[in-house]
Amino acid sequence: MSSDCLTVVDVTEEHFDDAIHHLKWNFFADEPLNNAVGLCSKGESQYELERHCLLTLKQGYSRMLLDKKGAIAGMALNGILKKGEREEAERRLAELDDKKFKTIFRLLYKVNEKVDLFTKYNVDELFECRILSVDENHRGKGLANILMADSVETAKNAGFKGLFFSAELVLHLNCTGSELELTNTAKVHRCRNAR
Repeated sequence: MSSDCLTVVDVTEEHFDDAIHHLKWNFFADEPLNNAVGLCSKGESQYELERHCLLTLKQGYSRMLLDKKGAIAGMALNGILKKGEREEAERRLAELDDKKFKTIFRLLYKVNEKVDLFTKYNVDELFECRILSVDENHRGKGLANILMADSVETAKNAGFKGLFFSAELVLHLNCTGSELELTNTAKVHRCRNAR
């Protein structure tokens, strides 16, 4: 892997199917909350989670790492949350039948409600890194660090001063400059791709 060149690119609509495939095999079953409630098995479809991911992808801020063969090595699903949208999402959540999905998202919404970043930072919009996923064959090589740093840059390029790593990542970060120092622990060549 040390000689591989990974390229960070936007996840465009033509890549949505590949992105969902990657998530089914590398995130849906492995993510700790999903795993704890037995949301789905590796490679299995999960309608509500796929819908959640597609809605985020359609916002146009998600990024992925591609290896030299064009395969997805990892991805960050980034999106914008506007004030009041969480409350609306909670209302829609109550209408769903999937008890496991509801359990996870009720917990996430409760955490977000308690933190209340809109009030804390006096803003009407938040840039979120909602999902961070690394292919199981590429884990332990620092790729999540690359994706997180790229998400910070994506947020800055979109005009945001900070970035919120959502409760799904169980990490909150106020990045207002160089407060976030992420190092690439992998011996991976980082190829920059202009957005």
